[in-house]
Amino acid sequence: MTQTQTQSPKAEDIAYVRYQVPDLKAMREFLIDFGFDVSEGVSETGERALFSRGRDSSPYLHVSELGNKKFLGMGFHMQSLEDLEALAKLDGASPISDVPNADGAKRVRFTDPNGFEVDGLYGFAAPRDDREPLGRSYNNMAERQRIGEAVKLKGGPARVFRFGHLVANVIDFRESEAWYKARFGFLTGHEIYRTEETNVLGAFLRCDLGDRPTDHHTFFLVGMGKAGHGHAAFEVSDWDAVMLGHDYLRARGHRPHWGIGKHKLGSQVFDYWLDPFDNVLEHFTDGDLFDANEPPTLEPLDELLGVQWGPSKPVSGVGM
Repeated sequence: MTQTQTQSPKAEDIAYVRYQVPDLKAMREFLIDFGFDVSEGVSETGERALFSRGRDSSPYLHVSELGNKKFLGMGFHMQSLEDLEALAKLDGASPISDVPNADGAKRVRFTDPNGFEVDGLYGFAAPRDDREPLGRSYNNMAERQRIGEAVKLKGGPARVFRFGHLVANVIDFRESEAWYKARFGFLTGHEIYRTEETNVLGAFLRCDLGDRPTDHHTFFLVGMGKAGHGHAAFEVSDWDAVMLGHDYLRARGHRPHWGIGKHKLGSQVFDYWLDPFDNVLEHFTDGDLFDANEPPTLEPLDELLGVQWGPSKPVSGVGM
């Protein structure tokens, strides 16, 4: 039985994440080493800002605006112009307007129950239709794909391709879940409980694309009693890229958070790092994909935090 939501509007993917940081120079150095292409511009409030893009067609995936440290919010690609227009009719919506620093794109902005600025976007990019093969062929016991060709890897940053998912800490999980589902049509993948099954503290949410597969999760909400940033995850080409990026970031003196490992829920190969202001950013690859027919499950907190291999817990004291 499908989980497909009957209401419009619906999101197609996550577009970008926005922060304020007090030092753009330090942030720029980290973002370049993390694998972004970084340019400097001016934010919509007139402050200096960094716009960081990957290898997909999005004009940017990560925005750092000059100011006191703060998590500002995020944007989601809508599935159609009709979805954006439907979004604009909901309570709390701004009028449809142009997206700063993104020619031809339109947006509707909300402030969610946690104070985050949340944008619905159309025309910002084509996040799923222009992927290029970035990885290499692998040989395994079932299939020999690479014949007569040696592997010669080049060191350097793990080139970010796209924005994969965002984790947000929220004041009230059920309130935030209802708010986001009403505006973006998210489906529940796994609800996460602590100790008792009735004590649900959060959930993995994915986009409703019907029969089209999409990421195991695009958004994860966790009720923490206060609002804040969890982590932002960016997809790279393959396991080699994760490993090379890890070595490069370590050699450059950046601070590791958790990894390299493989999650139980979602199956991603992950590697988490801290930016200069303790925001957690993740490289990942090889994540699960599901369509709208996959039913939700209820999972214990240990399953969320568990790994199939790799370090069992973060090495930094920063939450995620």
